[in-house]
Amino acid sequence: MPTKLYIDEVDAVPALTRLKLPRFAMLEVLSSVAGERANVRDGFDPPSATGYETWRWGIRFLREHKVLSDDGWSVCECDQISGIFHAGLNIKLAVLPTDRNTGSFKSPRNVTAKGPASCKLIKQNADQLNLSFIKPDAAPPALWCFCPFFCDLYMALEISRPSLEVGGIVRDFSERIVVAKPFEIPGIRKRHSVPEDFAEVARPTIKRKL
Repeated sequence: MPTKLYIDEVDAVPALTRLKLPRFAMLEVLSSVAGERANVRDGFDPPSATGYETWRWGIRFLREHKVLSDDGWSVCECDQISGIFHAGLNIKLAVLPTDRNTGSFKSPRNVTAKGPASCKLIKQNADQLNLSFIKPDAAPPALWCFCPFFCDLYMALEISRPSLEVGGIVRDFSERIVVAKPFEIPGIRKRHSVPEDFAEVARPTIKRKL
């Protein structure tokens, strides 16, 4: 089944509205994650820090966003997958950091392999597409993913529904809603430590007047 790609804003905004994920809110979460992601220092933090920090803060800011919580999204840890859940839509939104294909016509790949719990939910997504006769109230929650990509040049984001994984790597999506295309939003600026010359200031010597 071909992927439904909503890449132009005129198509993406209604699709996001249907999922109760306003575009401005998704961009706010992306920007907030970028701010925390900028703290990761190449060569000093472990290699896994980049993906972990993106995942961690993505979950945190999705859960904290007032517009989302007011619109029915709540904290969800079901199926051993952290994310948010909308009971009315029967949708779970998780965070899936993806590669340079994010937001483009090419299908993105996740940067770290997913575990058995995530793979199980992706398989359920595929089964829902193949077994369309299942009643919505009897179907398991559909898994959608907040898929961000960060580099020095730009940030990109899409909200997508994975439908196929091989070895923990997502190979296909049934739907992809592009929130920010490559080069649409400037890249992250890494925070640098305070120069050594200014890091320590000598304590002044105070002499008592006689």
